[in-house]
Amino acid sequence: MNVNASAAERRTFSVAVFCRHGGEILLVRHKRLDLWLPVGGEIEPGETPLEAARRELREETGLEGVFPGGLGVEGTPPGLIGYEEHPAGSKGLHLNFCFVADVPSRALAPCDEWDGAVWTREPSGLECPPNVRQLVVLALAA
Repeated sequence: MNVNASAAERRTFSVAVFCRHGGEILLVRHKRLDLWLPVGGEIEPGETPLEAARRELREETGLEGVFPGGLGVEGTPPGLIGYEEHPAGSKGLHLNFCFVADVPSRALAPCDEWDGAVWTREPSGLECPPNVRQLVVLALAA
């Protein structure tokens, strides 16, 4: 990537993890964006998307998850339910790998990136992007 690339040209690889427990999905209220989103973040150099998903889940919730296999074609990482792209302000375009992970508990460790958490089957009353609503449905069905 060109170090001098504008935000419009910048590409950032990221992951989103839709945590599943008791038939509901965890969404957190992102402090900076003031939106309800799944846990996640940028993929660090040298990480695979699945490694980043496991790390982000642990860093943002304190939980370890089981990423179910058999959701895609041979070679698809466990838990991968989709891929989407969205603008991310000064970070340019986020190229986002979306995962589902079954977690053993709803007890969350505090995190400085979010200030609210909800477990939901339908985020209709929450301020979140349309793709998050669609991915909640996919994560529950996976």
